[in-house]
Amino acid sequence: MMTSKQEISWFLPIFCVWLLVLGAPAAAQVNGYTTLNVKGRVQIEVPDNWTINDAEHRKRVKEFGEKLTGIQTQHTASLSVQSYPVPSRMFVRVSFIPQTPPISQTEVRQEVQANRQQVLKDLAETWKEESPVMWAGLAKNGIKEVGRASVAVEPLGGQTALVIRYGRTSSVNSSETMKVAQYHVPLGAEKALITLSYIDGDQGAMAAHDRLKNSIVIR
Repeated sequence: MMTSKQEISWFLPIFCVWLLVLGAPAAAQVNGYTTLNVKGRVQIEVPDNWTINDAEHRKRVKEFGEKLTGIQTQHTASLSVQSYPVPSRMFVRVSFIPQTPPISQTEVRQEVQANRQQVLKDLAETWKEESPVMWAGLAKNGIKEVGRASVAVEPLGGQTALVIRYGRTSSVNSSETMKVAQYHVPLGAEKALITLSYIDGDQGAMAAHDRLKNSIVIR
């Protein structure tokens, strides 16, 4: 069983803010998919005509999110991809966050097997405590929560993930809802945070989301 200290490091930070308003260079229009390998730990396939944002862009997104919410984040995304052409309808982020003490997949699975409901309760309570700060920051830019957040424990890419799902209004069109899912995957000394976002009701974006999610492999 995990100690309380382990549980805290597992759950925090549970959210990050990704607003897709910063510009990015256009990618060539080519059919097919490209396999990306992120730090040798997360493999994912994305359409060839999507935009893969460079390190400078990822840094600007991090700084923008901190300015927006007043919250300092512990990481810059290792991978940031968005559908093209703009306005983008789907976004992918992969980050790696240190865990102290380390938490292995074996420990995660044992904890979930022993007390799944308590794991979900702790995750939901942590989100309830922390998310108001995020929503307050987003509200300053006219972005609102849509519906209620949910939590789950699900397999992803061959590993066990803690999942937080929520909806918010799009930063491009307030009449549209952006569906966001954060997958927290403990991997020992660090956890992978994989965030998938898409415009609700957009059939193309939803299909791309499903294919992309199914392509993920986590080591």
